[in-house]
This record gives sequence, C-alpha cells and structure tokens, in this order.
Amino acid sequence: MIGVNVNSLPYESKITYPMIRYIRLCRNLTQEKFGEVCKIDQGVIAKLERGVLDLSINYESRIIDGCRSLNISELEMLSVKRITELKAQRGIK
Repeated sequence: MIGVNVNSLPYESKITYPMIRYIRLCRNLTQEKFGEVCKIDQGVIAKLERGVLDLSINYESRIIDGCRSLNISELEMLSVKRITELKAQRGIK
C-alpha cells in the first residue's frame, strides 16, 4: 500500500509465521498439499513458514480459508498460537 503506514491500520493478524507450519502439520499435510488447499504455491508456503516473505492480508486470508476447508476450528487455531508463543518465550524453534 503506497503511502500508508501499515502499523496504523485497524487490523489484527490472526496468524503468525510459526503458526503456518503447525497448522499444516495439524492435518499432516505437505507444503504442496497445504498450498493446494489454500490456493498458494508451495514455494510461497515454504517462504512464509521461514518468515522470508511478508505475511500479507491476502496470504493470511487464503490460509484462513484453507483452514476452514480443513475444518480447523478457532479453538485449534488459538491452541496453535499459544503453543508457538510458549515456544518463542522458551527460545525453542
């Protein structure tokens, strides 16, 4: 977005980079299969998991749509978020 401070926008991200890998592994999916469900290329999924590529609203919405189609509940998403936060606090990758 040209000329817009993204940090000032009233949007709270529901997904973080580390969550993507855990969400995918919750359903025992490869990056390729998860990418097909989310309509995102496998290479992009790999870059998002590593935090190399910005997690834009577009990618996040596609991942959330993919999670819905995989029947991943909000509770499961919150659990994954909490796990990744705890691991980060403990310095575990």
